[in-house]
Amino acid sequence: MKAFRLFLGSLFCLPVFTQAENPDFIKAEKIYKRSCATCHGKKGEKTAMGESKIINQLKTEEISTALFERKKGNIVSAGNPAKQRLTEEEIKALSEFVPTLK
Repeated sequence: MKAFRLFLGSLFCLPVFTQAENPDFIKAEKIYKRSCATCHGKKGEKTAMGESKIINQLKTEEISTALFERKKGNIVSAGNPAKQRLTEEEIKALSEFVPTLK
């Protein structure tokens, strides 16, 4: 029983990040503001150049796939130069960040 109480007590010592405090979330937010918001809107609510979907309505997997396909050059669009500079980590972070913009 004592071991169980120690275990429960240790859980409260673990670092807990809210989304806004998560380093990947913060990095993705900076990338989004710098490279994406101009065309997609501050909340991902615009169709970029009238060509894209409204990205804040997409699922994480859809965003990730779209970014990777554009990075590879398999889908040609106006935003490809910005997407081609993204690392795999940045794509993952952005894919998780964008759906939170709603």
